[in-house]
Amino acid sequence: MDDSQKYRDLFFEETDEYLQTLNDNLLQLEKDTENPGIIDEIFRSAHTLKGMAATMGYTTMAELTHRMENVLELFRNGTLSVTSDVVSVIFKCLDKLSEIVEDLRNESYPQYDISDLLNELDGLSNPDTSKEEPVQGVDFSIDIKEISEIDASVIQSAIEKNFNAFSIAVRIVENCLLKGARAYLVVNKLEQEGDIIQTTPGVEDLEDGNFDRVFKLVYITKQDRAFVLESIENVSEIEEVIIEQITEENIPKGYTLAESQEEAKNEDQFSDEAAMASVKAKISETAKTEEKTGAISSTPSSQSIRVDLSRLDNFMNLVSELVIYRTRLEELSTRYRATEINEPLEQVARITSDLQDLVLKIRMQPVSVVFNRFPRMIRDLSQELGKEIDLVIEGEETELDRTVVSEIGEPLVHLMRNAADHGIESAQERSAKGKDKKGTINLTAYQEGNKVVIRVSDDGKGIDPQKIKESAIRKGIPAEGLDDNDLVQLIFNQGFSTNTQVTNISGRGVGMDVVRQKISSLGGSIDVSSDIDKGTTFVIKLPLTLSIIQALMVHVGSETFALPLGIIEKVVNAKPGDIRQSHNEEVYIYRGKVIPVIRVNEKLGIESEGINQHIILVMLGGRYYGLLVDDLIGQQEIVIKKLSGTLGNMKEYLGATILGNGDITLILDVGNLCSGKGENFE
Repeated sequence: MDDSQKYRDLFFEETDEYLQTLNDNLLQLEKDTENPGIIDEIFRSAHTLKGMAATMGYTTMAELTHRMENVLELFRNGTLSVTSDVVSVIFKCLDKLSEIVEDLRNESYPQYDISDLLNELDGLSNPDTSKEEPVQGVDFSIDIKEISEIDASVIQSAIEKNFNAFSIAVRIVENCLLKGARAYLVVNKLEQEGDIIQTTPGVEDLEDGNFDRVFKLVYITKQDRAFVLESIENVSEIEEVIIEQITEENIPKGYTLAESQEEAKNEDQFSDEAAMASVKAKISETAKTEEKTGAISSTPSSQSIRVDLSRLDNFMNLVSELVIYRTRLEELSTRYRATEINEPLEQVARITSDLQDLVLKIRMQPVSVVFNRFPRMIRDLSQELGKEIDLVIEGEETELDRTVVSEIGEPLVHLMRNAADHGIESAQERSAKGKDKKGTINLTAYQEGNKVVIRVSDDGKGIDPQKIKESAIRKGIPAEGLDDNDLVQLIFNQGFSTNTQVTNISGRGVGMDVVRQKISSLGGSIDVSSDIDKGTTFVIKLPLTLSIIQALMVHVGSETFALPLGIIEKVVNAKPGDIRQSHNEEVYIYRGKVIPVIRVNEKLGIESEGINQHIILVMLGGRYYGLLVDDLIGQQEIVIKKLSGTLGNMKEYLGATILGNGDITLILDVGNLCSGKGENFE
């Protein structure tokens, strides 16, 4: 990977973080409009984002964030009040920035028309207020008397050794988008030929661009004034430079020449390099002082590094290979009764397990990576729908494998939009029912054993089982005799919907079956419960990781397959007569429920041996399904390997694994095997 690609990747990663920070803080600001800390944090994030975009040459992003910054500055000085309308305009800007970033990430470079957004931002600003007016009041003069006594002592020593000392003031042009970058370039050029012992403002503020248009330096060098002036003026967007030489006559007198000479006694060999070393020691001391005084609001940074995801995946693959060979060694040890290697093998197993736990923890991400998009989404939906909705998020620190985290976003978006659109009633409806005018959606995550549970619930109107029943009958699905809970589960049928109107938000009838299939493909399950006028709750259960799982090994014909153990409820022996016909489908009666049966051999085109068959009961979307297999082998820990080529396009398989004997076994995708079954009955 070349340097430019590394910079791009780092830019995208940090931009995503800053955009999310802006979204989160704007939501907080809308609730706490007078909080200066939040306003400052928003301003800093926007300012940094602007600088990053300009540095990368993304001028549209830089211009948009610059105009946003103008509005945010009005928040800071109290000129503009924080209202929902103003915040909505800034949110629109953030959406456009996210769109631009995504296009850049995909190396797409369309022409953007942001004139409407710029006009809206300009309209929020007071036209009578000139943001550049304060610059006129900036002190653009040099007062050598301001030099501190300690700095004066360093200058005195340097002058004695024939160095030149200068006090410099630099003014940057108006509307410069990268004040911090310009200041950095000036400092960098000067430090190539000397040392800067003092800056106003401090170094950190200088690099962050936290100054108006003027910054000042105290500089020691062997070069003359003309050279220094030319070096600074070669930096673009520099409007004016003032340089005044510091001499023994005009240096502050707090530190006398006699004292300097006393300190320099017995240093006849005091060289140019030694003088500079003295200066650098002073700079180090100053930096430490600034660090102490400037750390009022900072928190200790964690010891962390950025690691390329490909390296992490490679680490995981190596540990997975280790697990495979550990299993193989255990099998060989049992087969050949090699008792002398039992103890070393146990040590290998322990170390392998520790490594496995470590790499799984490294791969973990908090679900907040997904959850943090929903406060903004619910805020926008509540305005669009004209409803009052409060979102309560709990357990966002709960961790999942990053692969699972990256896949659950789409299903959760659908559930959240459904809750806002169909679940929560209008304020008038809620008042008529004696409810609080503001509805509540709860999004909760917590760990339960080796699974993570995510609950999406609302206190809205609930799902009416009778409407479900009527809709099912219209679609030709027999629904007589089903209890309310069974009727509610029908929403997971393909294309099922009780809504007579299609909206841009939800209700197209193509969602819940897709949600179930996606959750199933992750080795998870989804269930729903609902009470009329009390609300609806969806419960999603997901495995902690998709890389190494517990599986049930089965025989289908002469082939061996693996089934994720997490979704298996029960295994029963299939006796003659247990499998019956109903509505032209095979079913199995379990605890009074009619369960559709899927003959796995027919799904996979394999000839069955038909002896001592077993029905594996799995739970998907609150409904039981029965998978008919020929024989059970046992439970085993397996490593999931992704498929490619022709097999990779086959929906019946989640992946493959290598067994202890070296054989390759396919892992079945239960959700896809069961798709479309049991829609004619419960």
